[in-house]
Amino acid sequence: MTPLRALWQSLCHWPLGQGLVAAVTLGYGGLYLWLTGDLGGGGGGGLQATFPAWERVWEARGPFHFEPVGLIEAGPLVWTFSPVNTLVAWGLGLLLGTNLILAWRLRRVSRACGWQASGSTFLSSLPALLAGGACCAPLVLIWLGLPLAGALASITPWLIPLATLLLLASLAYLAMALASSIS
Repeated sequence: MTPLRALWQSLCHWPLGQGLVAAVTLGYGGLYLWLTGDLGGGGGGGLQATFPAWERVWEARGPFHFEPVGLIEAGPLVWTFSPVNTLVAWGLGLLLGTNLILAWRLRRVSRACGWQASGSTFLSSLPALLAGGACCAPLVLIWLGLPLAGALASITPWLIPLATLLLLASLAYLAMALASSIS
């Protein structure tokens, strides 16, 4: 079985896996947007959305952080909506969720076949967890106002592409391991 087919079967033919990937994607995306300041409190309690600045969609505030094009108020939440920031947040969340579900699925397959992975499936998902936290960890430190945040602020722009590459590499490894264990 090819790695892509194993990935497809693990995610598309398992409703619980789809739900868990969606939950991790939305949870991580929401946390990312909260920590970058795109999502916050202070809403008036109603539901309102305005998008007056679509021409600013590609204007960058910083590395991998773009200007908002609109404002969405939903109850107590205010979301300064930037499509690019939202795609980055949900893309990283999707990669992280897929990695975690594949690691769990690989662990279950190895146990069902009587093959002991000796913890290697969770060790192989460790880069995914670290990479997923690489984007938000410096932002958490900045949000908490810790002195270490200043040292990490200089490397933060490199963490998003690095996290994406590590998550993709971990996803490829897990998909190949799952494909070989199913065959």
